[in-house]
Amino acid sequence: MFGLALVITVKLVPKMLGIEGGEQEFFKALWQIVTELPDTSVVTLAVGLACLAGMLALQRFLPKRPAALAVLVGSLIASAALNLSDHGVAVVGPLPSGLAAPELPGAGWDAFPLLITGAFGIALLAFAEAMGPAQQLARVHGYEVDANRELVAIGAANAGAGLFQGFSIGASLSKSAANDRAGARSPRSLVVAAAATALAALFLPPLFKELPEAALGAIVIVAVFDMERIAPRKRLWRIRRADCVLALVAPVGVLVVGILPGLAIAVGLSLAVIVWRPGEGRVHMAGQHPSGTADVAAEVAATPGLLVVRPLQMLFFVNAAEIREAVAAAVKSADPRPDVVLLGLGLTPDLDVPALDALSDLSERLESSGSRLWPVTKDDLVLDRLTIAGVSPAHRVRVFPYAAGAALTDLSRHSSDGDAARHTVLNDLLAFLEVRRQDPGLDERGRLVLEELDSRIRQELRTG
Repeated sequence: MFGLALVITVKLVPKMLGIEGGEQEFFKALWQIVTELPDTSVVTLAVGLACLAGMLALQRFLPKRPAALAVLVGSLIASAALNLSDHGVAVVGPLPSGLAAPELPGAGWDAFPLLITGAFGIALLAFAEAMGPAQQLARVHGYEVDANRELVAIGAANAGAGLFQGFSIGASLSKSAANDRAGARSPRSLVVAAAATALAALFLPPLFKELPEAALGAIVIVAVFDMERIAPRKRLWRIRRADCVLALVAPVGVLVVGILPGLAIAVGLSLAVIVWRPGEGRVHMAGQHPSGTADVAAEVAATPGLLVVRPLQMLFFVNAAEIREAVAAAVKSADPRPDVVLLGLGLTPDLDVPALDALSDLSERLESSGSRLWPVTKDDLVLDRLTIAGVSPAHRVRVFPYAAGAALTDLSRHSSDGDAARHTVLNDLLAFLEVRRQDPGLDERGRLVLEELDSRIRQELRTG
């Protein structure tokens, strides 16, 4: 919303200066302001600065009072009392009154193919524009935003606008910010605002005739000011620079090519990143960080006959082949060669056909080299997919709900190797469980299971 806030501000600056303005593109509008500065109306500038100062002072010293309403009423009174329009201050002027009657749109079904493309683009961009300020305000005030309900609300609002010959409707950044600045804290404020708007349209247009445009500009500029802060971008740069670059694409696009094309570029790039990031096919071998460096569970990687592999993304058609090759390469380079490969599918809620084919092929390749594939998943849907595709307990591959259970099963296969090897493997398994308990993505149920397994293994070590 940073770029959109800048565009709104630049478009309102001419109203504050009493100059013509009118350019739609950001940089052209900025240059027009610079070239027209000599034509600034001193009285208009004084009105705008007074309204800005009033807004900031009220928000600073009376934060619970509706600063925008106070400035609006005050500027109306001052304009009427001092005849500001006679001193070159632009005012709103006469406004039409009344509400439009409902009427079905005049376009026939033959226009549907031409309208659907534009409608889809407007819907996508309106939703993208709505979610930005909605999520930002939700973070500030500590509530949740349901994207599905937002989409339904925008659709219902546009259906209603169509019945009254209105323009397409999207969430207005400036109006959302003004509503927040006025102290709105619940959806009831929107109902009150809608009712007040209807009453104002019916009965109050004559009262707004002398309202200075500079006052409106000041109110909106202060309202969107919080959207123009640099601090959130600095935070992104410190945490993850790639996200900071993505966050800058939208404002740069909005400033360079315009609001709608800029938002379209940002949405398109975001969708591309959604596919690209999981498509990297990165895997985590037990005993290594995702970066490839050793960690506190390095001993687990040395457990004879067992290799634990966890894909760092959902397994699907984009990355299935790459993950298959990564696992095959890890098995080939392992010394000694593992008898069992535990493949964690905890991040995979479903498996598509290419992913199932990749697992089936991996299982066959491992079998040909003397190893076995044991997928680890507690998702019934994934288990059903594995069964239907032939990669399942009913066929040649065993599937376990937890990696610890699979490791215990593998341990039982080697119980004849002697007590020393048994104790070594049990201690390695305890180290592995300790690392798994530190996983921030582990749910409470999984944590309890790991604690129970840890207790059982320690009991086994004491009795054995």
